[in-house]
Amino acid sequence: MRKIASTVLIGIFCCLVTYFSVARLYQWAETGQLAVLSRKTRDQAEFVSLGNDPLSFVLLFALYLFFLKNGLHDMLVTCWDVWLRGRGWEP
Repeated sequence: MRKIASTVLIGIFCCLVTYFSVARLYQWAETGQLAVLSRKTRDQAEFVSLGNDPLSFVLLFALYLFFLKNGLHDMLVTCWDVWLRGRGWEP
């Protein structure tokens, strides 16, 4: 039971990573800008677009796609693991 609980917690974490990555990419699709944490002011978000800083934009976009891919993959692996354990198979 403890192994299933730890697997489910990892799955929940992967869902959160995927959710926030999708939210950032959806915001980019709506506005054309990616929000990043600003090092200059702590309370305000700085936005990066392809026009004003292409290198940072491409790196952030690739990072969010990487998180999205890994989060989706880990969610599928978690569901598969819980399904197999529910059917009585132990690795």
